[in-house]
Amino acid sequence: MLIQLKKYISHLPEKIWFRAMLFSVAAIFAAVAAEWIGPLIPYESDLDLASGSVGDILSILASSMLAVIAFSVSIMVSAYGSATSTATPRTIALMLADDRSQNALSTFLGTFLFSIVGIIGLSAGFYDDRGRIILFFATITVIVLITGTLINWIQQLSTFGRMNDLIERVERATSKALRWHGEHPFLNALPTVEIPSDAVAVRCDIASGVVTSLDMQLLEETAEKHDVTVYLDIHPGKLVYPARPLLYLSGKEAKTLDPQRFQDAILVEHDRSFDQDPRFGLVVLSEIASRALSPAVNDPGTAISVLDSGLRCFEIFAEASADTEDPRYSRIHGPAIEIRDLFTDFFTKIARDGAGMVEVQQRIQLCLQALAQSWPQLFSVAAAEASSDALERALEVIGHKPDIKDLRARSAKVVAVQEE
Repeated sequence: MLIQLKKYISHLPEKIWFRAMLFSVAAIFAAVAAEWIGPLIPYESDLDLASGSVGDILSILASSMLAVIAFSVSIMVSAYGSATSTATPRTIALMLADDRSQNALSTFLGTFLFSIVGIIGLSAGFYDDRGRIILFFATITVIVLITGTLINWIQQLSTFGRMNDLIERVERATSKALRWHGEHPFLNALPTVEIPSDAVAVRCDIASGVVTSLDMQLLEETAEKHDVTVYLDIHPGKLVYPARPLLYLSGKEAKTLDPQRFQDAILVEHDRSFDQDPRFGLVVLSEIASRALSPAVNDPGTAISVLDSGLRCFEIFAEASADTEDPRYSRIHGPAIEIRDLFTDFFTKIARDGAGMVEVQQRIQLCLQALAQSWPQLFSVAAAEASSDALERALEVIGHKPDIKDLRARSAKVVAVQEE
């Protein structure tokens, strides 16, 4: 429950309702506070215009914001549906967490509530003359804020939910996860070692699901308390079930201690997330390319854009892996992320679904060549295997001899890096 609570709190800023609530509370407070601030003004103002026009301005704001909110929500729902049908449903989570759309809706709702509260206060005689003047200037401030938000929101709508926008969102999320794993190999713990034969297995205590988060600090503290060593057998994104070990414990108290504390440090949910799972981002990118390569869509250009995004993601991972940080957790041996798995998650689906499109196959070989030649120690072996696999798939479909010759030559360059 503790790790679930931590994750829930960390994701609160990404929730639409949370930002809307904060903006709404601030707007209501601003409308009510006008009467409290009014008596603090040390002079009498002659701005009769303010006291006479603020009610009309608030009425205009209330009616217009209600229409803007309804329009914005309909646009967002339409964008979510478009993303589901043209890309993949897995991108919806990133769209829901979009800062600009959340700020826009929150500002619109906050302005609407500010106007309603102000109108109610004016109708009930809540404000004196100075309070009405404060309310007037607060309304002017809100108008300036809402104008800037509308301009930004209109610009956002021109790209929100479009294919390039979706690819960029997934690329950013994937790059962030890959950078962290590159800088903190083995989940910021000690390297993987052979698990002792007498180690005690700690298994999943609930129904099957996907590991979405690991509380490494809790694992370290619990291991320190019981004087045991932890050997993690899973990492975020892995499917677990009751028979599969999550980790192994080695030490004097390993056989007698209650494993619940260790199980509580591993969050198992139904769906994968982008946070700690870099492979999930690569899978989503490949799904976008696969959808584009389907006969119904037949859009190799999108697949090529996805390959370019994947190449940048792997480059970020390689650069981060070259400057790793020292392990933080001394009682945990973390799992390693296999480069082969990363390449399989990304390249295999695209190579399969784009087997008959020479331009896609050429870009696959080019990306693999770039990775193998730029970081041979890290990528050359996996790149050679992926290159050979993509070439075999292409040869089964492509019959044009010049295309076959070109692909063979490209693949040979990739494989040659491994053999050097």
